[in-house]
Amino acid sequence: MGVMNLLQSKFETLEIELIANDGAITEQDYEDKIKEAFRQLGIGLDEE
Repeated sequence: MGVMNLLQSKFETLEIELIANDGAITEQDYEDKIKEAFRQLGIGLDEE
């Protein structure tokens, strides 16, 4: 996440596509860990 912070500090707009395959996490882990970590970093999610 340090790289994300660096890029966000250097650019007005930053778009990164994250694709995860061949595995799974629970909806609860997604909400509690992934979304919360991104929220704390000020990263918005475009969930498709």
